[in-house]
Amino acid sequence: MRILILGPQGSGKGTQAKRIAAAYDVPHVATGDILRGAIAEGSELGRRVQPILERGDLVPDDLMVDLIRERLADEHGFVLDGFPRTVPQAEALDAMLQEIGKPLDIVLLLEVSDDVALERLLERRAEEGRRDDAPDVIRNRLRLYHGLTEPVVARYRTMLHAVDGELTVDEVFAAVEEALGQGAGARLQPDPSSSLDSDTEKVTSG
Repeated sequence: MRILILGPQGSGKGTQAKRIAAAYDVPHVATGDILRGAIAEGSELGRRVQPILERGDLVPDDLMVDLIRERLADEHGFVLDGFPRTVPQAEALDAMLQEIGKPLDIVLLLEVSDDVALERLLERRAEEGRRDDAPDVIRNRLRLYHGLTEPVVARYRTMLHAVDGELTVDEVFAAVEEALGQGAGARLQPDPSSSLDSDTEKVTSG
């Protein structure tokens, strides 16, 4: 099963993608985590992208495409979080998936207002101390989302399932499961061996 999850920073994409991955035994491909890991390791990739992320700007399309190419071929599918963020990235994603004969099955959109996204990300900054969650950086990322990523949402409108991301974590996941059932039917069923402890979860990231 190949799932794409879209939404602005602070919408809870990472939280819900992790829950989908755990419940349905699908690999979670989170480009933000990959990039932050590269920065922590001090790799060449990390040195290239660190100033970009700290400004709240987008990593160049070609670099992002190369970053995820191999991960998309996993025979177990994926839940993709953080890519594509631009129309050229979406075009590259579709071309890669067409090349390997594994197109997207469903696109989820988590919808939240800018005010809610900002509040969540500032809370995350207070808890985790992430430099890329400074108020001016957050506002720049939201501006880029509206300008560059919303056209990506429009591109996938025929397979898009919108979910209210301002609900509780459990309520959002229930809506996500309903959307997955509608969009994928019998192709995607929860893994009965998985368990989710949702009582301690909060939506603080996107």
